[in-house]
Amino acid sequence: MSNQQKLSAAKNEIAAFSDMYNRMLKQCFEKCVEHFHDSELSLGENTCIDRCVGKYTETQAKVGEVMSKVTAQMQQTQSPLG
Repeated sequence: MSNQQKLSAAKNEIAAFSDMYNRMLKQCFEKCVEHFHDSELSLGENTCIDRCVGKYTETQAKVGEVMSKVTAQMQQTQSPLG
């Protein structure tokens, strides 16, 4: 893999992580934060966000594992060019 390909792969990975983080932030905020009159989150909001982030990251890890396996299987079944 060339340096240009490595750089492109790294940029894609950063973009994917940033997208996942932003979606998680939006979903957990919408689900858990109910009141805007306090300067800090309530105990219930903190607990909800902690659980939401934990579930979201766990799910993303499982999806990533499955995608890695599928990608590896697809690469094994492709015939070499030439």
